[in-house]
Amino acid sequence: MSFIISIEGEHAALASEDEIADGIAAAREVFARNEADPLACQVAVDKLEKDELLNREEALLCLIWDEAEEAAFRAVTLGWLSRAVDIKIAVRAEARIEAEAPALQARH
Repeated sequence: MSFIISIEGEHAALASEDEIADGIAAAREVFARNEADPLACQVAVDKLEKDELLNREEALLCLIWDEAEEAAFRAVTLGWLSRAVDIKIAVRAEARIEAEAPALQARH
């Protein structure tokens, strides 16, 4: 299934297009290296945030999500004077027919 990774958060608008692209590439690399479906990771994280019980596979997907989000955060904020910022990743399924994605998104 095709998906879109985006960089979100209160301070995401401060990042340049190149920084956003670097962050998305870093997150994508983590998902690929772990052979993890980003959408499944997102579902597991959503479940965790609702305090629902996770099975072992879901717990591992949450760890992969955390690693991808950390990699994206570091790539986006590389060279910034402060890292006390709100920047995170989000993943959603790409619709078959969709308007052009906003500039802060990259397609898989």
